[in-house]
Amino acid sequence: MKIKQKLILSNIAMVVFAVIVVSVPVMIVQVNSMSDNIEDIADGQISTAQMQINHFLRKPEMITADVAHFIATQELNRENIEKMFAHTLQGETVFSQLYFSGTTPVKDGGFFWANDHWQPPADYDQSTRAWFKAGLNAVTFDVSAPYLDLVTNSMVTTIARKAIRGGEFIGVIGIDVSLADFTEMIQVIRLTKSGQTFLLDREGNYITHNDAAKIGKDNFFKENPAFDKYRSQFSVDSVFVNINAGGGKYFAARNISEESGWTLVTVGPASEIFEPLIHNVIMVVIFAVVAVVASLLIALLIAHAIVKPISVVDGIINGIASGKADLTQRISVSNHDEIGSLVKGFNLFVEKLQGIVSQIKNSKDNLTNVESDLQGNIHSTASAITEILENINSVSSQVNSQADAVSQTSAAVAEISENINSLEKMIENQSDGVSQASAAVEEMIGNITSVNQSVEKMAESFDTLSKNASVGVEKQKHVAQAINQVAEQSKTLQEANKAIASVASQTNLLAMNAAIEAAHAGEAGRGFSVVSDEIRKLSENSSEQSKKIGAELKKIEATIEAVVSASQSSSKSFDEVSSMIDSTDELVRQIKAAMEEQQEGSHQIVDVLKMMNDSTLEVRTASKEMAEGNKMILGEIQNLQDATLVIKESMREMGVGAQDINETGAALSNISGEVRDSISQIGEEIDQFNT
Repeated sequence: MKIKQKLILSNIAMVVFAVIVVSVPVMIVQVNSMSDNIEDIADGQISTAQMQINHFLRKPEMITADVAHFIATQELNRENIEKMFAHTLQGETVFSQLYFSGTTPVKDGGFFWANDHWQPPADYDQSTRAWFKAGLNAVTFDVSAPYLDLVTNSMVTTIARKAIRGGEFIGVIGIDVSLADFTEMIQVIRLTKSGQTFLLDREGNYITHNDAAKIGKDNFFKENPAFDKYRSQFSVDSVFVNINAGGGKYFAARNISEESGWTLVTVGPASEIFEPLIHNVIMVVIFAVVAVVASLLIALLIAHAIVKPISVVDGIINGIASGKADLTQRISVSNHDEIGSLVKGFNLFVEKLQGIVSQIKNSKDNLTNVESDLQGNIHSTASAITEILENINSVSSQVNSQADAVSQTSAAVAEISENINSLEKMIENQSDGVSQASAAVEEMIGNITSVNQSVEKMAESFDTLSKNASVGVEKQKHVAQAINQVAEQSKTLQEANKAIASVASQTNLLAMNAAIEAAHAGEAGRGFSVVSDEIRKLSENSSEQSKKIGAELKKIEATIEAVVSASQSSSKSFDEVSSMIDSTDELVRQIKAAMEEQQEGSHQIVDVLKMMNDSTLEVRTASKEMAEGNKMILGEIQNLQDATLVIKESMREMGVGAQDINETGAALSNISGEVRDSISQIGEEIDQFNT
């Protein structure tokens, strides 16, 4: 980007930044001020409406209180009450009707007295009306939900109060208030030109609305669900205001009183609140655009004045760089600012550069001569180094041959040493094995003797065990016979139990027959009836016990059968054990004979092992003498190998050094060529300057 463009953009950026810095705080202040103003306006208008509504309700509240006092203290008859009502509402246009109704519905013979002597129809039930319920539930007074008055055929609400006489509830006093006056009073309240204000009951239903069809039927918060979440913040003491309550609307509300439960709400488009702010924003944007255009023109003039001298200097410098590099050329100075100082500095630089180039031209010939001498010396050094390298390589190959021979000799001697060591270890292992075998054979002989003794004892034990097994078989047979006898006896018990059950059944039948006869006998047979009951109970108990005994006998019989089966299995097992004991006794006698033969063979093996042990000791002594001599040979070969390695390493280092010198010579030769090329190139470049 050119300097001129940078100057223009920086100037515009400064203007835009200044506009933002000035306008944004102003906008913020205006928004805050507007919010405060709209809250103050809403608070003032709604508070005024609250006072007017409460003042309006104060009169019907006082009228109902006076009527309640009159009813509680004066004689009650239709003429007196209706005359008092007519006198109270004389000259009043807002209150359409004042009345008093008893607790009994009119259709059931109750009464309804009003100032206009209105008589309800014969099926009229005032207890179902909203005004009656409001008065019935009121502590002092209450306001009913809006409803259509049958007399005036208009929407009204009722201020209702209980009628108490002698501490007893005797009816409800009501005064109807036309909602048309409330609608006129509330419609004038609006925060913006399109705003609307409504009076709502406890449930949020419309008490006032431009559309009479919505009064008492439609719910404000169902039509505007975004505002329902604010209901908990309404109060009698303060106004709730939110200028951006949702759906692009503002919202304000306040409760009228605790007794009425009414709420005054006002809503409207939030955009109308911010119309002055939007107008101010448009004006700021227009002023900002004008300021940016003006700053652009000023920036163009200032940038042109600054860049023009720099362009002249730029043209002259590029002319020097692209021409024949005439260092004698100078730039004339006409400005006395920073650009003029820059031109003066450039002239001084060219003057010094002219002197430097002149000195380089004089040194060029000297460098050419030095380069020629350096090239000759490098060739001589390279020839000498090549000869040294060849000698080193020859000696190095001889040393390598010697090292290989020493290594092979050392390897052969080492292998011999390893074989001797292996032989010695094998002899030691053989000696240890013979000793261990001898000890094992002796231990085996002792074990065989012990086994022979154990086998003899085992044979004796098997004789005793065989005799005991025979005795056990005989006893097991006696037990089996006894168990069979018990099984037969248990069957006899089962038969006896069946007989007891049969007797109990017949006894029960006799008891029932006796009870029937006792019943036929009447009062005379009552004692016999008691005896028959006891007999029947005894029969039932006997039958029940017989069943239990039968169940237990079945369990005993099953157990006996299991014992018989187990006894038979045990007898078979005893027979098998006796047979196996006889077979095992024969095997033990055969083992005893084999162990005696094994003992004789073991004694012969011990004698042979003693002879092998003596021969092994003699071979072991000779092996140790061979190992000592081999160690001396290995030591001498190792010394020779170390010396050969030292010579080999020295020759390698000499070869590396000579190679490095040779590479250095080659590098010097390359450098010499590069120096020659550089001197030529410098000469060509310097020759372009006209000094």
